[in-house]
Amino acid sequence: MARKLEMSKNHQRALGIGLGVGLAGAFALAFRYGLRRTPRQPLPDDLSPAIFARRLAPTSHGEMIYHISGSGDPVIFLHGMYPGAASFEWSRVYPHFVMHREVIAADLVGFGESERPSRRMDASDYAESLADFLGEVCGGRQPVVIASGLTAGIALLMASRHPERIKSLALLMPHVPRHGPPWAARRLSAAAHIPPLASFLYDFSIAREPFLRAWVSRFGYADQDRTDEEVVRNLAVCAQQPGAHYALLNVLRGGLALDLETRLPRVPHPVTVLWPEAAAGMPASLGVSLASKLPSGSFRILPDCAALAALEKPETLIAELSPIILGPSIMEGVA
Repeated sequence: MARKLEMSKNHQRALGIGLGVGLAGAFALAFRYGLRRTPRQPLPDDLSPAIFARRLAPTSHGEMIYHISGSGDPVIFLHGMYPGAASFEWSRVYPHFVMHREVIAADLVGFGESERPSRRMDASDYAESLADFLGEVCGGRQPVVIASGLTAGIALLMASRHPERIKSLALLMPHVPRHGPPWAARRLSAAAHIPPLASFLYDFSIAREPFLRAWVSRFGYADQDRTDEEVVRNLAVCAQQPGAHYALLNVLRGGLALDLETRLPRVPHPVTVLWPEAAAGMPASLGVSLASKLPSGSFRILPDCAALAALEKPETLIAELSPIILGPSIMEGVA
């Protein structure tokens, strides 16, 4: 019990340093780590299962790396936007569907292995990049799109503009905020607006394993005891890639701010909103309200899950997504 209490205190301390840091705190953190810049590491092989081929697709805002395997109707998995985000978020879920579908897991522009441009992209830019990507990898086929967090909100914007590009959507905690991301404290978002401090903060705090471990424990997982080092390591490796700070700092600055509600009536597709029961700072009422504004929206709660539900409880996501991705005919055969 004493050890758990001590671990909990360590998590809270690391999170407090990362989220509440001011200028003095940033310098203190730098001295703690020896004033060394974050080392760049090679991307680990387990970012994507071995049976998936790695390919590249051009878009109007940068090249996107994606992983593909299987055959049949396409299904696209898209990660959220947070420190170290990449297609790895869905890597414990999407291999389950390879026997019946063509499965594609992508890294968004600015994240993972994809191009990481220094120019700022807004929500509209990401929506058009996503539309380009779907046209490139799916041709005239309409995929089921699975997305999480900020990217799920971007997917809704894209669907309202290009309804012909997709068949349906399943969205994990979708949102596009009017300001910064819900997982960031105000002081962290404020620091991101000060260029010298923002870069310093990113290199010496956000991209480091102590911050990421605390972030996963506080926001990513419902139960911090489930936090595993593979997740922390992969987040850190992706966060430490050259140019990875551009997209993340833009998110923290509120660069994706958008009034999404006015677009929701223009999304004609079936949309399943999946809401983690333990999502910090994101009550289920937000998801219920969003689903009610969609012409064909439905809402489901994911018990005992938080923002990184696909990594924490992949079996829960597989159970919820199977009817959406496979349809009743295949589901009967699987049963």
